[in-house]
Amino acid sequence: MKRFYTFSLAFLLTVPSLLFFTDLTRNPYAVQIALLNVMTVAIAILWLMQGIRQKSLALRRTPADFPLISFLVVAAVSWLTMFFVNAGEPYLRYGICNEGLQGWLFLLVNAFLPYYAAVYLVNDDNRSVLITAVFVTAWLAAAYGILQYFGVELVWPNVLNPFGGRCVSTFGNPNFLSSYLVMVLPVALVQWFARKSSVQRFFLGILIITCFMALLSTMTRSSWVGSVAAIVCVVILLMVFEKERFKMKRAALAFLGAILLALTVLWPRSDVGGSNTTFAERLTETAKAVGSSYQSYDQRRLIWSCAWHMVAENPVLGKGWGCFELFYPLYQGRHLFLPAYHPFRTHANNTHNEILEIWSQTGTAGLGIYLWLMAVLFRSAWSAIRRLSGNKRLLAIGLSAGAVGMLTDNLLNVSLHFAVPGFLYWWQWGILMGLGSLEVTVLRVQAPLKKTAVAILCVLAALAIARYYRGFMGEVHYFKGFKYSRNNDLQRAIAELEQAHALRRLDVNTNYELANCYARAGMRDESIELYKESLRANAGYDEIYFNMATVQAQTGAFAPSILEFTRSLYINPVSLEGYVALSSVFLKDPVAYARAGVALCTQGIYFFPDNQDMINNLQYFSAIANHHPAGKTNFSIRKKNTPPPL
Repeated sequence: MKRFYTFSLAFLLTVPSLLFFTDLTRNPYAVQIALLNVMTVAIAILWLMQGIRQKSLALRRTPADFPLISFLVVAAVSWLTMFFVNAGEPYLRYGICNEGLQGWLFLLVNAFLPYYAAVYLVNDDNRSVLITAVFVTAWLAAAYGILQYFGVELVWPNVLNPFGGRCVSTFGNPNFLSSYLVMVLPVALVQWFARKSSVQRFFLGILIITCFMALLSTMTRSSWVGSVAAIVCVVILLMVFEKERFKMKRAALAFLGAILLALTVLWPRSDVGGSNTTFAERLTETAKAVGSSYQSYDQRRLIWSCAWHMVAENPVLGKGWGCFELFYPLYQGRHLFLPAYHPFRTHANNTHNEILEIWSQTGTAGLGIYLWLMAVLFRSAWSAIRRLSGNKRLLAIGLSAGAVGMLTDNLLNVSLHFAVPGFLYWWQWGILMGLGSLEVTVLRVQAPLKKTAVAILCVLAALAIARYYRGFMGEVHYFKGFKYSRNNDLQRAIAELEQAHALRRLDVNTNYELANCYARAGMRDESIELYKESLRANAGYDEIYFNMATVQAQTGAFAPSILEFTRSLYINPVSLEGYVALSSVFLKDPVAYARAGVALCTQGIYFFPDNQDMINNLQYFSAIANHHPAGKTNFSIRKKNTPPPL
């Protein structure tokens, strides 16, 4: 079994990170997430079943056990609390259940299980093999990313440039690749430092230089800062704990540092996707954030402001673990009335700041436990570095520095909450905790109650695998339907999208696309029901309310369409289409809706002061309102620069 576990873990660390398809799913890297999660859970099932067969489980205790489990608990409590608070809401209760479960499973499968897989299944016999597997993966991904940066594409039919020349490699996003490299670089550096063989040091040097060039090619500034923090951490710890070795290899380290510095200064711009920046230009453009608008900063500031409002309104348990994306649009609308934020509307999946990420979703209770967890982990890392010696100490230094780099990176990044970089982060913490001797407690599973408990865990794990499989197949059918829809083949699109909906009911993209296809096919009742189903999946998309209101207006259901148009504008008050559409409904009965029309057009002109149609409508509604002051008000105006309460 030991060999099987080693092979399985090596496969887990290599293949999912490198595997992707070019025309199977909308996100070509969805297969990575599915395969990584399925294999992680499968390994856990195998370990539990082995315990049942052997009638005992050897439990290894680590310093982080209690705070880690405590955070899992508080995440679940925050999510369930928010569900019960919104149990009466027709849409939110479904979205909270779905998003919260998805977030909690991510926490379990991409953090908890990787950590303990490393603690339980990595030892002195296979540790070097598994570290080598990560190095091979990093080198292949880095080399491919560098080729992409210079316009050489080996897999796709044409050169990719979804991020303006920034390479994505096999990871789908430059920010995920860069974070992965931030964690690999310090471990590779200490391995290079430890090796006496010139051949080994040569290949490790190639690995370091390749990963560094790929890191430059991602153009991810937060990861550059993270990598500097990690490398500085390595150098300081080597100077403190490996004084003699450091003195002996100081010249070699300086030479390697000079190479990396020269690459940084001389690194050329990519000509993929048009005009791109050099390393220096990418850094200096951050100065735009002072005294003028700059999207990378101002959009993050908008997200942080919304996250802080979530904390202020729910200081103890936050808005529920996994629910940030669901609630964010409901907070953003108020901030868009501030002129500084007008151009920066977004649909945020995460906060781009690890502290606010935890705080907004789990409140002060969750943040306190999270900080406790980090303190325990780093205290244990410091203890391990002091206690260990030789190559194990060097490895502990590299792993600790990688964690420092990743956390520094995620003060402005989101990669900790995505599958591959998040998995590696917690995997490396598990490796670090397992470097020393850990107390082992043998749990006998002979008693019926214990056997039943372990068996239930196996069943739940199997259900999780089924969920990941259905999610992946749903993504496959969704993408087929999406392509048919874009080619106006509505019947085949509907058939594929209905299969996707059957596989994963609460997927907002599938449901929204299916609802649009129903509407285009003239199936208005079906489209309205699927728009509602889309809102059950995620009630934060103004486009869903808008499209549903449009269909309702087409059927003559003006009262419900006014409500949905108003909800759409509440979420996205900078939508010109929303003001035009709702104005046209008000004009169906201008006397009844004169006051509402005045409020609507006044708000619209605030955002679009040069829109003549809006100005004309305001004058028309104002004239009628003066003669008929008792008209309906179905739209509440928000005062300029004054965010209204939700």
